[in-house]
Amino acid sequence: MRLTLVEVDRGAVPGAPVRVRTRDDLLAARTVARGTAHAEVALVATGAVLLGGDHVAVRVRVADGCALTLTDVGGTVAYDGEGVPCRWDVDVRLGAGSRLTWHGLPFVVSTGADVTRSTDVALGPGARLTLRETVVLGRDGERGGRVVLRSAVHDDEGPLLVEEVAAAGDRPVPGVLGGQRVIDTLTELHGAPEDEPEVTAVGAAPDGAVTLRLERGGVLTRWLGAAAHLSPLHRSHPYRSGTAPTVRPLETA
Repeated sequence: MRLTLVEVDRGAVPGAPVRVRTRDDLLAARTVARGTAHAEVALVATGAVLLGGDHVAVRVRVADGCALTLTDVGGTVAYDGEGVPCRWDVDVRLGAGSRLTWHGLPFVVSTGADVTRSTDVALGPGARLTLRETVVLGRDGERGGRVVLRSAVHDDEGPLLVEEVAAAGDRPVPGVLGGQRVIDTLTELHGAPEDEPEVTAVGAAPDGAVTLRLERGGVLTRWLGAAAHLSPLHRSHPYRSGTAPTVRPLETA
């Protein structure tokens, strides 16, 4: 396992900038900015990622009352592993009242690649997570390889989101992706359903994105399409201004 670590903690004295501790491997973490409660850190690939047999692990820790913005400097390509699978695992722990914002760049699964990508998040009381994950089957002109996407988000009371999606570019499955190549997901989670806007039914926006309110708080907005640049899930998506289509609760596993 090749581990990259990002930890954000309070400064040593009141009013001091937050402390950022990092560990580099296949991904390098570079501090861009620090304030008294917030840090911005960029993740940069140090070589070709992902190759067959690679196991990239990203561990993120944000202390109580702190905030972290993670920025991807470049997208990730999982290359043809010639039958050897690879992994990309993200493990996040957010303290009480903390926040993580991570708008990831596209993760491309080349033809011949076999990837398992997992995201595991633990939320402390009042913590908030905003995470965008864009997965693309194949580079230009390719059908794409195989990918298994696993997500598990929980707080002290139990799971908020548990999901697994499996797709393969050369074996499209009806009801999963069909003929589409892009899975673009924006997840905004916390443990306080009462803070959600009034929403009562499933609905798709005119741009084709579908938003689901999760049973225990937070929303998941997803778009399936032919190319990542066509996705509407950017920072100004309608949900972010409280005007999303109405949605119904989605039970967790």
